[in-house]
Amino acid sequence: MIQLVLNSPFLSQDLEQALRYRDTEDVLVLMQDAVVAATAPQWCARLVGIPLYVMEEDLKARGLQGRIGMELDMAGLIALIAEQGSPQTWAG
Repeated sequence: MIQLVLNSPFLSQDLEQALRYRDTEDVLVLMQDAVVAATAPQWCARLVGIPLYVMEEDLKARGLQGRIGMELDMAGLIALIAEQGSPQTWAG
C-alpha cells in the first residue's frame, strides 16, 4: 500500500501516524508541505530504510532539495498508484 502524506511533520502528526500504521512493505510518498521532512535531518534519520518517494514538483515549488528518498513526478505517482492500488492519504 502507498502511504501518502500531505502536511508538514512540524505542523501535524500525519507523518508520525503514517509511520506508526504502515506495514513494512508499504511505500511512503511525501507531497505538498510534507516534502519538508525529506530535508530535515531529524526526519531523514527516521525515514532511513523506508521505501520513500518525494514529489519533485513540491520540492521545487518550495525551493528545497531532498536529502533522502527518490524524487517522483506526477506521471510517476500515477504509475505507482496504478501498480500498488489506491493510497492511504494522511492529510489531517
